[in-house]
Amino acid sequence: MTTPGPDADLHVHTTASDGTCSVDDRVDQAAEHDLEAIAITDHDCISESLTEREETRRGIDLITGVEIRADLFETKVELLGYFVDPTNEMLTDVLSRARGFRRERNRKLVSNLADATGLNLSYAALAEEADGALGRPHLAELLVEEGLVDSIGEAFDEYLGTDGDVYVAMERLPYQEVLGAIHDAGGVASLAHPGRVRSGRVPEMVRTLADAGLGGIEVWYPYDAGGPDAYADIGVPEAENLAAEHGLLRTGGSDCHGPGSGKFRIGEVGVTHEDLETLRDAADVA
Repeated sequence: MTTPGPDADLHVHTTASDGTCSVDDRVDQAAEHDLEAIAITDHDCISESLTEREETRRGIDLITGVEIRADLFETKVELLGYFVDPTNEMLTDVLSRARGFRRERNRKLVSNLADATGLNLSYAALAEEADGALGRPHLAELLVEEGLVDSIGEAFDEYLGTDGDVYVAMERLPYQEVLGAIHDAGGVASLAHPGRVRSGRVPEMVRTLADAGLGGIEVWYPYDAGGPDAYADIGVPEAENLAAEHGLLRTGGSDCHGPGSGKFRIGEVGVTHEDLETLRDAADVA
């Protein structure tokens, strides 16, 4: 007997940040996987094609979301905002500042990568050529093209990942500001992939975030994809327990970045129709 897939994938990226597909491509893929809804959750930005908190395209409910880096206990966490108003001034200001941090980090990454590999690299030229905002996936593709590594994963392991030779940490906004912006934009905030936080203090983090207005936690996620030993030892059961303990909504998604990214898994992980409706009710979408 085949186990049915999820009804909605609430963690999907596009070329607006570091994905390889447009929003319309994502809608087509959602239809192919018999999803009723997807949430576009690009890093620190919202695609210009998303103008409402939610809309329907070709029979797919399209939720405007975002994934924002934040600082908690001097550790990076990522907060997902769902059903946000993309025109909200507080949110657009926070996203602009976060993208500024990202651009500065990427300038340093390009410089470090040039020094480490001897490649003649220009940040301005790479940014102009990139499909979407220049990010580490673009640099990983470059390393593969130049024959310095065999895969995107190897590029991150050897060069671009946290333990890589050219890694540069990124400045982060305080979690209170990020939560405040998501709420001001009418959204519900959820802690992204708690099992991908590099800390042994995740339960304490969840409690702190819940006290500050966190609405949900990403329970369903491809945690079995593996990762560094520094990641928190949290999978679906532990995330579900944290949700129950703190009265948080359960969210979930594939974190799909598209073909060629190493993370082309739209529709493999997500939430049921019932959990989606609970989230929609919490956002009070008209």
